[in-house]
Amino acid sequence: MEAQDKKRLLETIKARYSVRTYENKPIEKAVLEKLSSFLDANTQGPFGNKVRFRIVDASQAAVSELKKYGSYGLIKGAQVFMAGTVVKGEKDMEDYGYCMEKNVLMATSLGLGTVWLGGMLNRSTFAAKMDASENEVIPAITPIGYPADKRSMLDRFVRTASGGKNRKAFGELFFDGNTFASLDKAVCGKYAEVLEAVRWAPSASNKQPWRIVKEKNTNNYHFYMSEHSTNSMMKDIRIQNNDMGIAMSHFELAARELGLEGSWQVEKPGMEAGKLIYIVSWKG
Repeated sequence: MEAQDKKRLLETIKARYSVRTYENKPIEKAVLEKLSSFLDANTQGPFGNKVRFRIVDASQAAVSELKKYGSYGLIKGAQVFMAGTVVKGEKDMEDYGYCMEKNVLMATSLGLGTVWLGGMLNRSTFAAKMDASENEVIPAITPIGYPADKRSMLDRFVRTASGGKNRKAFGELFFDGNTFASLDKAVCGKYAEVLEAVRWAPSASNKQPWRIVKEKNTNNYHFYMSEHSTNSMMKDIRIQNNDMGIAMSHFELAARELGLEGSWQVEKPGMEAGKLIYIVSWKG
């Protein structure tokens, strides 16, 4: 996120919210060009899976078709989308979520609204527009546009029903040495702010599936997933793994902005985790 100056990213993370009601106003050409340039350079996640993104201007016929399916019927006023594909592979969902959230934050910094759409999404419409191959999948998309001053009644209802304003407490998500001892911000130093950035990450139905364990006396953080039944609704699409990639994106971007060096590694932390699923570690 080179385009954002110091501290700007952390402010962007907290400022972003799910926008379902958009102004009937075209996106400025300069804004689209800047966003397109960012998308073109965002081609690979930390696990090495290839992703590609495109700004899609849906025709009126395509919009009408989309409204028959799933989440899109809740969206008002948007006809431009950010869509993407990832090549099927190990940790493909994590890579997609990681990269797509970078796009979302860039769009937010440019004054555009977004909302993650996965779940019941008519992917065939976007697969055609993306020229997707058989070994590529589209985990999620987002409309982009200028947020309307006034949300629709349905928009307000969905936001309230999904608990979009709510976040789990720090101690429910982050742990010290194992997955049973809540983490105290006081022992985290600058990483307390990094973890707060993760706490504000969006997730499907606001499930917040990430659980992060700080290794004692280090700056190593181990990422685990608390899996819910909704994770395996669709073939090849694992929404909560996508959410884990979003959390990784927030963690890394915030750490870089605060001058904290580190890298992603897959290892066996050797700690008791119960039913949680290990994903990756940040080695600080």
